[in-house]
Amino acid sequence: MTEAKTRIGLIGYGTIGNAVHQMIDADPENGMEIAFVHDVDSSRLNDLTPELVLTDLAEFESAEADLVVEMAHPDVSRQWATTILEKTNYMLISVTALADRAFEESLEETTCRHGTRAWLPHGGGVGVDALLENRDVWEEVSVIMKKPPGNVDCAAAGIDPDSITEETTLYDGPVRDICPKFPRNVNTIATIAYASLGFDRTNAKLIVNPAWNTATVAVHARAPGIILDIERAETISGVTGASTPASIYNSIQMIGSTGSGIHIR
Repeated sequence: MTEAKTRIGLIGYGTIGNAVHQMIDADPENGMEIAFVHDVDSSRLNDLTPELVLTDLAEFESAEADLVVEMAHPDVSRQWATTILEKTNYMLISVTALADRAFEESLEETTCRHGTRAWLPHGGGVGVDALLENRDVWEEVSVIMKKPPGNVDCAAAGIDPDSITEETTLYDGPVRDICPKFPRNVNTIATIAYASLGFDRTNAKLIVNPAWNTATVAVHARAPGIILDIERAETISGVTGASTPASIYNSIQMIGSTGSGIHIR
């Protein structure tokens, strides 16, 4: 018997979107297929078959996607997430959008009213499962992110990364306040906060150094009888860590795969 495939809509066709599309197409047994691809920069879609290109996102419903994945910018989710959730499920890669409590509440209300689901990928977050399992007992959670300044989008913070000549702490404080300053860079931090103590009680530190050539994320969590210390270092291109595309694909696969076999969830 042929199983129905889960149809995936992609918003954003940069490094991550392109890689995720290739990963979905590369495995015909994963039970998924691309419903549409949308990007505000239409030139990125020139190599796609016309049937996959969705020029006007307002027409998303016509593509009959079972899951729409935003891989663009938090502004896209702020504009479209609730509209899409009225019709189908939605994954936002730009988790920093949830630092706006009113937006978070709008997602919660829309999913309850329409019976849809909003998903957050673990992305570059390390230890997310352990954080979730113990989110009710953590007393302290902190995240330290280290990157070369050239791989940090500092525009919203009004900082010129080329002016940084030595190790510099760009931010140290609650996660909620770092998200609007570096919305494209700290989705990992936002995810870790959401999985643990929340945006106000989780502490974030962003450190840059022009001498570094890798991106590092370290998580430190404490609870009675529990200590979690975990760190990952990886190469980085633009603002995207090397592991992120595969991680995003894995999250999509966990939600959308209808393929046979043995799966770890």
